[in-house]
Amino acid sequence: MLFIVYAILLVGGMFVMGISFSLPGLQALVFIVGLLMSVAAIGVPIAAGANEHRR
Repeated sequence: MLFIVYAILLVGGMFVMGISFSLPGLQALVFIVGLLMSVAAIGVPIAAGANEHRR
């Protein structure tokens, strides 16, 4: 279930980063949001896995 959520978050982040270039006023803000979405989709499962191995 979480795999699907993270996959959607990753693809959505890529889409948001791509669409940010067509927004004249909010390019940087929308790009940063897309970048954070992509980073969260990759980083959260890695951090969660590391916490499970420490316990």
